[in-house]
Amino acid sequence: MNESNAAHANIFENNQLPTLVYANCQEYGKEKHDRPLHRHDSLCELLLCYRGFGTYRVGTASYPIQEGDLIYYNCGELHEVVSDYDTEIGTYCFGFSDVSFRGLPENHLIPSDSPHVRPSQSLFSFLTQLAEQILDRFHSNDYDRLTVQLMGVSLLMLAAQIPAAAQENPISDAASQLAAKIKDYIDAHYTETIKLEEIAGAMSCSVPYAAHTFKDVTGYSPIQYAIRRRIGLAQTLLISSDYTATHIATLVGYDNTNYFNSLFTRIVGMSPIRYRKKYLQSLHGRRDQT
Repeated sequence: MNESNAAHANIFENNQLPTLVYANCQEYGKEKHDRPLHRHDSLCELLLCYRGFGTYRVGTASYPIQEGDLIYYNCGELHEVVSDYDTEIGTYCFGFSDVSFRGLPENHLIPSDSPHVRPSQSLFSFLTQLAEQILDRFHSNDYDRLTVQLMGVSLLMLAAQIPAAAQENPISDAASQLAAKIKDYIDAHYTETIKLEEIAGAMSCSVPYAAHTFKDVTGYSPIQYAIRRRIGLAQTLLISSDYTATHIATLVGYDNTNYFNSLFTRIVGMSPIRYRKKYLQSLHGRRDQT
């Protein structure tokens, strides 16, 4: 076994390199269009913030992000990136499948309990150039397509070696545990009609206590969280399918299409169909992001 094959075997559980499924660039300074809480069940993502300031939310944790930060997303984790301003934060986003790091579940980039945001520091300039090359070559000839895959793996290898910095957690364990239980309840019922009284009853606590604790930990009220889950799922369906907006509204829990369109536009900043068109125009790679 040569050195390359030995290294491959030491890093991955199988003999298959990860696959770069898609890549896109969110342009800094443009009108903000949120991508609320969503998840991918067959992919993981790596983001590089190249300009701006914002917040990365994953599960019940929140991380400040800024220029030079790498943002890690494991398969199945609910997540969102929110700009601190009225304009977009600048990020490169890369989706991967077939990721099997030794000691981690499939399509996990890092342990779930480790920090999900890490500064790239001296690697920032090189990672930015690598990201630009991937985007430039994505839709070219077979040679470039293979080059893009290898560059994607290189990006992943470099990101995997960046150490995690210690994170402060001012929220008590009891509050975090209750918020996690509320989150799990909402995640199981968010496409249904859901009321605060039902959530509090399931948690065996008062409505004010449940609402205040959840907002203290996550930054959202329980109802705001449920709405963002619905809109996040709607965005995934718009990207990954040809379903009509009316059908998607029904799938995420809205019988009134006009209300769904109005709510989607208020949160995202554009109508569902315009969002689909805009996102697909900037996408490099496979459309399916479920």
